[in-house]
Amino acid sequence: MVSNAKRFIEAYNRLDKGMREIYNIKPAVNFSDCVRKVASVNSVIRKYEDDIIEYGRLRNAIVHNDSEETIAEPNTNVVEKIESIARLICTPPRVMDTVANRSVFIVDAGTKLSEVLKQMFQTGYSVVPVYSNGTLVGVINRKMIVEALGAGVSAGVDLDDLSALPVSEALDLSQSNHTYEVVSSQTTIDGVLYLFQSNRKLSVVIITKNGNYNEQPIGVVVTSDTIDMQTILDNY
Repeated sequence: MVSNAKRFIEAYNRLDKGMREIYNIKPAVNFSDCVRKVASVNSVIRKYEDDIIEYGRLRNAIVHNDSEETIAEPNTNVVEKIESIARLICTPPRVMDTVANRSVFIVDAGTKLSEVLKQMFQTGYSVVPVYSNGTLVGVINRKMIVEALGAGVSAGVDLDDLSALPVSEALDLSQSNHTYEVVSSQTTIDGVLYLFQSNRKLSVVIITKNGNYNEQPIGVVVTSDTIDMQTILDNY
């Protein structure tokens, strides 16, 4: 049976190596400073930052620096927790394999606004990527459509005329640039959570094979999915 000390040291070493490799942190940077650097861009490390720094101190209490001989035994709860954190950093769950909706509804920029409204009502989608000649040019949501219709009617434009306009003419798609991000199929749950946490206006993350705007989407993640993503990380 593997001792708790051995399990702890193995998990600690995996975590230390994983953070440095993923975020390109030099060996000369001490463990605590490494944790603080990674915490600024990784929600898992940020959540457990204080605990992980304490684990660094515990590691020095468990291991005799000169001989690497273990001189203390951590309790099982601590061992299981650092093992869980190491798994999240070194083998993190991908968003495409978990919460991403693979049924993606997109519209062409030339689609009439009335047709888009109809399809959004029928499908239940509230945020829709817009493509033009195979390239993502923006996203639309119900709020944008209501505001566009309201502004047009207030300006004296006939509602039927507004509804017949192509999406690209009826809506200023450039205004949606800050509400979406495009990521690759390899993006982790933590990576997507970081995007939502760093941009409160973000409403949808669009997943393509390589994260390029000229690729068709293979999945989407919306704001409401963040609860499920956090639950997955907590139980991983």
